[in-house]
Amino acid sequence: MAQFDVIVIGCGAVGSAALLHLAKAGQRVLGIDRFQPPHRFGSTHGETRITRAAIGEGVDYTPLAQRSHDIWRELERETGARLFEQCGCLFIPSRHGGEVHGVTSAQFFANIETAARLHGVDGETLSPERLRANYPAFATAASDRAFLDREGGYLLVEDCVRTELAVAARHGAELLTGRRVTAFRRVGNALTVTMDDGASASATTLIVTTGPWITELIAPLQRRVNVTRQVLYWFEILSNPERFGPEAPVFIWDVSGRERAASDIYGFPWLGSPAKGVKIANEVMTGEADPDRVSREVTPGEIAATYETYVRPFVPDLGPTCLRSEVCLYTNAPGGRFIIDRDPADDNVIYASACSGHGFKHSPAVGEALAAMAMGAPPRVDVSGFALDRLCTR
Repeated sequence: MAQFDVIVIGCGAVGSAALLHLAKAGQRVLGIDRFQPPHRFGSTHGETRITRAAIGEGVDYTPLAQRSHDIWRELERETGARLFEQCGCLFIPSRHGGEVHGVTSAQFFANIETAARLHGVDGETLSPERLRANYPAFATAASDRAFLDREGGYLLVEDCVRTELAVAARHGAELLTGRRVTAFRRVGNALTVTMDDGASASATTLIVTTGPWITELIAPLQRRVNVTRQVLYWFEILSNPERFGPEAPVFIWDVSGRERAASDIYGFPWLGSPAKGVKIANEVMTGEADPDRVSREVTPGEIAATYETYVRPFVPDLGPTCLRSEVCLYTNAPGGRFIIDRDPADDNVIYASACSGHGFKHSPAVGEALAAMAMGAPPRVDVSGFALDRLCTR
């Protein structure tokens, strides 16, 4: 049986980062994934993810985001890869009492301003006049204001995971793909994992970062998290493509309560060419999806409804033709929080989930923290506020 210091189960956003930091620290580490990461079956695909530094979900997230930005830049310097485009992030709150990731829109905006002030984030609040003058792509109302986080932008999601895994491998990490861990158990001083092909491996410590499959192995999260289906769309540009060019910021706009909209929308500049369209989506935080049976088909009816409800009224330069679509999954915890903790049944089993739809930007720092926990060291960024018992008392 193969023996390791640490086994990382699930090598998407957080798992690949943990594998990287462990390998760089000289640990004998194995990563196991049921697919071939980066893949399109979980939460880590679809070309891009937003990153930002002034975090509306809570001021305690900002140190994770800023450390993650540093790690992305270190990886870019080390590998020559292009991972992080710092084009800024524009947040426009709802005027009708909406909610973003479990936080009211008004509080989300207040948290952004507080995080920027406390952590020295380069950004500013824009008046309605400046918002409309500087960002005419958005059909904002006369009373809408916004915050521009200049440290934000987007991450090339598949390239990020691919690069982390490649660097981890260069530092000695092993990776098993196409294998599903069905169980783990303690045998003496080690933890043994069993895979669906009958193979097994053991380690002193396990890190479980399996995203929407987390409850298969971490019993305390059953009934604590739920999985929702999300659709990403790339809509055609009908007019003014320069408004969505490489210098344009990513955006998050809580449009709930306007027209027929019931959630926020978010989007990106066009990549490569305006002919590829603009990626835009609205978030669906209700319902329950089975990650093994979720529909990956995006129907014409879904496309038409999304365009009429979330695109045409708010981003009128975009047209109804959808050039591309992808389905991904959110794993959600109450209040939109993360959960980072140890399994109460075995202190050497560490897990991280859910990311509640806003985790990728933080994943390098979360992976670094998990690696430190596995090695018995204090994490560089304190993650104790994300323990399960803290979630239950909020």
